Amino acid sequence: MGFNRFRLFVLIRVIVLFLTVAAFVYLIFFDEKYVTTVVTGFLIIFEVFELFNYIESTNKKLRRFFDAIKYNDFNMSFTHDNKLGKTFKELNIAFKEVIDAILIERQKREEFFQELQVVIENIASGIISIDNDGQIKQINNSAFDLLGITKHRHSNQLNIKTKEIASLIDQLDGNPRATYKTHDGRELAVFETKYKLGEGSYRLFAIQDIKAELQARELEAWQNLTKVLRHEIMNSIAPISSLTSTLTEIIGEDIDKKDEHNIISHESLEDIEEGLKTISGRSDGLINFINAYRDYTNLPEPHRVDTPINQVVQNTVNLLKTDFKEGQLAVKMPKTEQKLMLDEQLIEQVLINLIKNAREATEHQDNGLVMVEVKVQNQRTSVIIQDNGPGIVEEAQQKIFMPFYSTKNRGSGIGLSLSKQIMQLHDGDILLESELGKGSKFELIFG
Repeated sequence: MGFNRFRLFVLIRVIVLFLTVAAFVYLIFFDEKYVTTVVTGFLIIFEVFELFNYIESTNKKLRRFFDAIKYNDFNMSFTHDNKLGKTFKELNIAFKEVIDAILIERQKREEFFQELQVVIENIASGIISIDNDGQIKQINNSAFDLLGITKHRHSNQLNIKTKEIASLIDQLDGNPRATYKTHDGRELAVFETKYKLGEGSYRLFAIQDIKAELQARELEAWQNLTKVLRHEIMNSIAPISSLTSTLTEIIGEDIDKKDEHNIISHESLEDIEEGLKTISGRSDGLINFINAYRDYTNLPEPHRVDTPINQVVQNTVNLLKTDFKEGQLAVKMPKTEQKLMLDEQLIEQVLINLIKNAREATEHQDNGLVMVEVKVQNQRTSVIIQDNGPGIVEEAQQKIFMPFYSTKNRGSGIGLSLSKQIMQLHDGDILLESELGKGSKFELIFG
């Protein structure tokens, strides 16, 4: 409706201008009133100017609107501009609504930014953001406290040359995560993430104090280890103590002394012999347990070199395939050779432990199958050992990597815990998935 009025007003102005021009032509050719002719000419010029100004007023209003957005000048008012009369009242209202919506959105963004700043400044984790030039773009109070950096009025001039920050970055040495010990003895976990914002690239460091958590886990580990050690030692010491008491009673009651000679019945002698054999067996078991503990606690530091993982897996499979029935062991590897920094002998030891465990889990099944697969996904390499055996109960899954815990009658309980320790020394891990009746899957993840 407003635009129709605009066209009507333009049409009226054009008609008036046409009539004025006609009058001007008439005065020139048919009338000799020069003053009236001159006045009519000036009137034509005024009407033309007014017509163009009326038409251009909309464009001017649009330019003002877009300039207000471009230069963030939202103090400009459009509702009081009545040069076009009531015709463009709706346009003025629309301009105002758009500007109000932009102001509301800007206010929300400002509030969100302020809320984010409050969260960053008050979380327990340290946050440091560094740009490509090595300048600190963001550092919160926790980062100051954790790294022992004195906060002063020049803190916004910190960069990677700052002693504490430089030491932190050196500790990462290109890795996405690392542990860092401060000069005051704090144990910190550091995680690095790279991100882009606009045309700039940034490095974000998240820092957490993990000393209390490490101490709690260390205490829990010692308690679990103590329980296992106590259980194993008592299993060996209790029978030895009981048998020693029994043998002492036999010697005291069943041996007769005659003429400087000791006489014992054949039955009692057999009991003594059997008891001594049991004591000897239990003693050997205790010695083997101590040796296993020594092997677990004295694991050598891995000598890591660039090694094809396919070759390591294939060598291990070739070593063990004679222990399997035909078709019971399958291997799947990618065509592209993947090289990893690892100690070949230690990783072979892990693979041997897991493949042997899988074979034992399927040895009583006619359709038993063990699958060894090298998998590359999202630039991460893993080796999967999967069987279709009976599976592992949930309680055992929670304890299976605990030192000296075993689900086998004759197991030492250090195979899986030793394997996990080896993987951790390779910056990796072992994950277990198992379901009763459907088998188990161990996945070696290399960092």
